[in-house]
Amino acid sequence: MIDADFECGNIVVGQISDDTVHLSIRPDSNAQFYQWFYFQVHDGQGQPVRFVIDNASGASYPVAWNGYDVLSSADGEYWRRLPTEYDGQVLSFTDAPSNASTSYAYFVPYVAAQREHLLKTCGESGRAQRTSLGQSGLGRSLDLLTLGSDSPQAVRIWVVTRQHAGESMAEWAVEGFLKRLISDDAAAQSLLARARVYVVPNANPDGSALGNLRANANGVDLNRVWENPPDSAPEIVHLRRAIEETGVDLFLDVHGDEERPFIWLMHPEVETTPEIDATQVAFESALAARNPEVQPRPNLVDGVKHGDLGLSVNFITAHYGVPGWIIELPNKAVDFGNGPDSLLADGCQRFGASMVEALLDVLPA
Repeated sequence: MIDADFECGNIVVGQISDDTVHLSIRPDSNAQFYQWFYFQVHDGQGQPVRFVIDNASGASYPVAWNGYDVLSSADGEYWRRLPTEYDGQVLSFTDAPSNASTSYAYFVPYVAAQREHLLKTCGESGRAQRTSLGQSGLGRSLDLLTLGSDSPQAVRIWVVTRQHAGESMAEWAVEGFLKRLISDDAAAQSLLARARVYVVPNANPDGSALGNLRANANGVDLNRVWENPPDSAPEIVHLRRAIEETGVDLFLDVHGDEERPFIWLMHPEVETTPEIDATQVAFESALAARNPEVQPRPNLVDGVKHGDLGLSVNFITAHYGVPGWIIELPNKAVDFGNGPDSLLADGCQRFGASMVEALLDVLPA
């Protein structure tokens, strides 16, 4: 039996024969984006089965299937990549599902129970305050964790994660960041002594739960509406209001990249100052010094319009005159000396933890 009727699940089952299963990916709620999938096979026979995703060529980023390998797990915790083929039309892979349950996903999922555990752990640490910015379109809480100094001189750092529903690597990274912040680690405590850190672990809880790739429940790409958020994007309405109330000095927006097998940072494409430019470069350099997976930004990025204030970093820098970064973590396997699986869940957490020192490097004196 093939099942995707659970949180973050997404697959539509087509024709099934003895050794081949035809599938398709369901588009986002009220939108046409699609690429994320997550499904389970129950009561497998331990025999090889070929899985074929028939509508792969119509996905939002079909070129991203080249060099991509599906992720599989027999226990929901340890994930491995399977050799995967894309012929320009269909995506296919072969595996032998066990007689219990085997999961297949676009990337390692991150579900609400994990988020709740992280939020509870942070709150019980005594180093983070948990509040809600408001509700999503379907009534889920838009959670905020606030950490660090309440001094008027504290540097105000905002970290927003997973505006795009299917970019679970971003949420894994912020878990690593938060776990380090609530620890006794010297660098973390040094950062919190000088900064007020605001973290939104998931800015699109509806889309994530629904198994979408990009959109919220209303079909809105949240990272395109920051300048004039509509009522159908309450998540950005709440975020903008909160940032206006607290102010912001540094802004990080963590995402995932479908196409490129490395980490890269997007700087704001609006008018800046030499001081902002220097901070932008210094933070990226600080991350690259600690993470060989950080590489220069690609020359061309599909779907990004230069100077578009609907984009989070462009809006924040234009409106507040502060540095901002979109951080893109790869969906594909990478290998910069740490092995091809270096940026699965553990590796994303490692990267998130490294943001602590990188931020320390660029704090004003």
